[in-house]
Amino acid sequence: MAPLRVLEIFHSLQGEGYWSGVPMTFVRLAGCNAAELGLGCTAWCDTPAGWALDEGEDREIGEVLSAVTLPRLCLTGGEPLLQTGGVAELIGEAEQRGIRVHVETNGTVDPLPILELARDYATARPGATPRPFPEFGWAAVSPKPPDYAVAPGWAGLVDELKLVADEHLDAATAERLAAANLGAFVCIQPLYAQGPAPPDCGSGRGPDGAGAAPQRTSSERAVELVMRHPEWRLSLQLHKHLGIR
Repeated sequence: MAPLRVLEIFHSLQGEGYWSGVPMTFVRLAGCNAAELGLGCTAWCDTPAGWALDEGEDREIGEVLSAVTLPRLCLTGGEPLLQTGGVAELIGEAEQRGIRVHVETNGTVDPLPILELARDYATARPGATPRPFPEFGWAAVSPKPPDYAVAPGWAGLVDELKLVADEHLDAATAERLAAANLGAFVCIQPLYAQGPAPPDCGSGRGPDGAGAAPQRTSSERAVELVMRHPEWRLSLQLHKHLGIR
């Protein structure tokens, strides 16, 4: 049984994307590959304290799941799928408990080995009656610049494609990614101001907080993309506007 390296567990509303406003238990895992891969998100990540895998503390899967008090669990990071064994076991066990596992990922980690391990864990559980192939309850994939690379194993598994409208994202790139993930909900999200939160708007979801106002240029870019593609939707970071976690 593989433990998970956990930074924090908390309960809040999903603040971004398709499920915005829905209550979830958030499990933030330590470790991120963005700096190693040279991804552009390192310039505006609001949780840099979680990049190192030695941050946080080890938690057993049962301990993590016992902290889940809502029907949906959101695995976030960092890059949560770097912890292959622990995530696989959590998915397999959560399925048996009727907990729907959402995952937020940059898409660089192949999900298939994780789902195969999850099947093995679920099958090995006494009295288990798992589905033939466990799945993520919801997969929100957010490819990052400069290349917006997504592991081939994600083909057909992306439920939500979240793109941050920084200076690298243009219409051609967004359209290419949407075409490669047909059936996924496409959410375009503006960048938010970095730094300490203003005193009247609470703190952001990251440990240092962030301003609640999206950057103007990024907002204009995001709105323009969505207006050109009415089937897409604008995603705002609701938790920052509300001043909640």
